[in-house]
Amino acid sequence: MIIHSLEMDHFRQYYGHQSIQFASSEGEQIVTVILGENGRGKTGIYRAMMLAFFGDTKLEQDSQEAEIILTNIKALEEQTQGVQSGVTVIFEHLQQTYRLRRTYFAQKTEDGVIHEQLLKVSLDNVTTNESWQKEQEVQAMIRKIVDERVKHYFFFDGERIERLTRVSSQQREEIAIGIKNLLKIDHVMKSKEVINKVLSKVKKELEQHSKGEYKKALIELTQKEQSMEKLAEQQETILKEKNANQDRILSIDEQLKEYESMKALFLERETLEKEEDRLKQALMSKMEQLKKMNKYLPLLLGEDTYHATLAKLRGDINLSNTSGIESDFINQLMEDMRCICGASVPKESPEYQQLAALKASVEAYEENKTFHDLYQSLQGLISYLEGRQDSVAFILNEVKQIQGDQEEVKWKLEELNRNLSAVGEQKIYTLNQERTELTQAMIQLEVKLTQIAQEQADLKSDIDHLEMNVQELKRKSGIRDQLLQKHDILRRAVASLTSLIATFERELMQELEMTTQQNLQYLLDDAGRAMMKKVKINPDYSIEILNAYNQPFLANISQGQRQVLSLSFITALAQVAGGKTSLEMPLLMDTPFGRLSSVHQQGLLEYLPKICSQWVLLVTDREYGPEEQALFRQSNAIGRSYRLTSTEPGVTLIEEVNSQALVKG
Repeated sequence: MIIHSLEMDHFRQYYGHQSIQFASSEGEQIVTVILGENGRGKTGIYRAMMLAFFGDTKLEQDSQEAEIILTNIKALEEQTQGVQSGVTVIFEHLQQTYRLRRTYFAQKTEDGVIHEQLLKVSLDNVTTNESWQKEQEVQAMIRKIVDERVKHYFFFDGERIERLTRVSSQQREEIAIGIKNLLKIDHVMKSKEVINKVLSKVKKELEQHSKGEYKKALIELTQKEQSMEKLAEQQETILKEKNANQDRILSIDEQLKEYESMKALFLERETLEKEEDRLKQALMSKMEQLKKMNKYLPLLLGEDTYHATLAKLRGDINLSNTSGIESDFINQLMEDMRCICGASVPKESPEYQQLAALKASVEAYEENKTFHDLYQSLQGLISYLEGRQDSVAFILNEVKQIQGDQEEVKWKLEELNRNLSAVGEQKIYTLNQERTELTQAMIQLEVKLTQIAQEQADLKSDIDHLEMNVQELKRKSGIRDQLLQKHDILRRAVASLTSLIATFERELMQELEMTTQQNLQYLLDDAGRAMMKKVKINPDYSIEILNAYNQPFLANISQGQRQVLSLSFITALAQVAGGKTSLEMPLLMDTPFGRLSSVHQQGLLEYLPKICSQWVLLVTDREYGPEEQALFRQSNAIGRSYRLTSTEPGVTLIEEVNSQALVKG
């Protein structure tokens, strides 16, 4: 299929009649670039195509509750009696040109409610002049051209690419739905459900008509099978809870990454808090030292007086009269006129005169003994206080220094806490707490899954044994052959359909793996090809990458390589959906470049034109800058370029421009 043009009349942001001519060529110029900021209506172009081809008023990304207004709001406000809006697609398929149009009528009531309804649908084969005017006829023709089940794989946006980069339930669900849609075996699945119901009914009939050991074995088998179904339901419930927890953990990790830049602040605060504690302990130690100095403080206050008193005493008393001999002892010696050595000391002798002089000196000392004692005490006190004042001054200086450091640390902490409060410190704590709880819950869920798996294995063994026993007892039961044959045929049919579906799914997964691998090899650089050797889709529908040693390697690849893997897989879905390596449907991509490096972008630009009939790129100027433009010019792939310009609120104008002037404006 080749889409030649899209025309929109009062559709979404596109006021009035506006159109886009898509690039289509037998050569290289198959790319149409449509540049516009978010909210300008890029997705509206895809919405217009889905509405025209399939009558879809909502897209996959729209919530069920979202109210989608198709008609331009400005036109509705201007035309109070109602306005017609519509989309027209002119396309080519198998060398025949078609014109497909859907027209809606919309009106805004006085109370502000907007009512829209389909007014007309038409499909015209311009080549053969055939025409279809009814919805059922038009849809029947469109289904012959493109299968509605795989329509979504020809449009993917940055959000879908991003979803597939994460190992999450969203990724698994996306892949599982994709495989189910690509299988195109809805009737087979429905048949299996119907046959299962009939088989259950026949089993009940057998139980009613059977007796003895056979009936007992049948009832036990049914009970075991019911137990197996209950275990499967429990397993599914636990898996959903596990997947939900895993998704939430991924979400929390993404949120915590936003606070990664604050890690240095947290570390700095931790250091400051430790320093604050250290200073507090140091201050307490110094205060204890000062307390020990308290006993000296009153004495230190009189230190100058002590020195002045000592000086005065030195002038008032004779400090040399400190022999320690009492005057009474000397008087006794003089009365006896005998020395302590026993020699006599006459009054006229020089020795006696010396004793008299000593007596006078001692009596003078004894007369001033109080002053002498005071002098000795003051001298001892001053010696005791020597250096104490310097010690107190030194400790006080240290206390002041510590207190100054404390003030500085306190100020820094207050500043840090203000900054951290602004980024939601409590939020970080709450997220980490929730993550811990979820991780613990995941461990418990794994334990439950292991227990269920063991119970299933035991039940499977019991069921296999019972089925053998039932087959043996069946021959002896005497029940009508017709009912038994019916039961056997239905049981074999369910087994065959189960095997058939599993085979189809396995083959499709292998085809997706091979096609994804082929795409990946084209898009990766040499280093990436050396590391990422094989793509594997796991039984739980998650994607895995194997390295050269056949080991899981997905956790080790970069974010850019993950996006290349997602692009490769989504493109593979479109290729497999089309049934060919080359895509006959146009491929629409909304903001696809994301985190792709220039090397990966180059691979994308070189590879996709080889497998696409058309490639429509919906981009913003942030991802379609000078480097991307240069790559496109080198590839010579761009056929047409458009810019979406907002002229007023809710109104976008489509302007065709030269590709070189697209971003320059």
